[in-house]
Amino acid sequence: MTITHAVVRAAGLGDVGHILAEYREAIKNLPLEESANLLSRPYDEFKAAVENGLFFVIENAVGNFMAGAGVFDLENPTEKELGMCYVKKEWRGFGLQTLLLQVRVCAATLGQVPEKNGNHSTNKNHDQNYATLIAGVKPANAHSAANTTELGFEPLAVPSAALFAACASCRIPPASGSGRKCCCDFFYLSDDRRAEAIEKSLQMENWSRIRNGNQLIITLKIRHLQDPDFRNALQDIVHELRHEMSGAGEAMAGY
Repeated sequence: MTITHAVVRAAGLGDVGHILAEYREAIKNLPLEESANLLSRPYDEFKAAVENGLFFVIENAVGNFMAGAGVFDLENPTEKELGMCYVKKEWRGFGLQTLLLQVRVCAATLGQVPEKNGNHSTNKNHDQNYATLIAGVKPANAHSAANTTELGFEPLAVPSAALFAACASCRIPPASGSGRKCCCDFFYLSDDRRAEAIEKSLQMENWSRIRNGNQLIITLKIRHLQDPDFRNALQDIVHELRHEMSGAGEAMAGY
């Protein structure tokens, strides 16, 4: 069996040019229907995600790019979007998109302001302390949709206007007369599935998958999964989310 070692880490400003070059190369060389799934963002949004420690890359032992994805602030402060996920063709099938989803759920949750107004498009029955995490997936991208829903994301029936801001830079907008405002379907992560995703991440020592006789082992060089204070904070968030869900269930039962 062939074994490949890799790491997942937060990108730094020194990585910006290299990452963008990988995305440009993909857009240039992949078939249009495939490159359209990359959903690239305006440069300022991408750079802000890097500066905030919210863009992550997976690279092999010699620093070659294998995959990347980020978390983006929206004009609506009660929402954050998980986007710009790209896994190079030769590394697909190892679950890297799922790994990047889990990593981003933890990082985005830790970085959120703990108080906000609970009025947002998911219409939950109790107050929220954390911005809603949202992912956009093209309807034709069945594999990404499956990964997203498997982690617990649910269809978002009424996307907020903030989610359409990136449409101005979309390379393949919906066809005229399609009835679609955006080329993507949107999904959000409920509190209970957020707690599950965080807990799974805290239990991981590394990420290992086998495909076609090849084993990929990824070391998690992610500060929020290594630093004891961050890990404790994530554990507290899991407890808080589950306590809120339990309290909401008791209130409904009492009613």
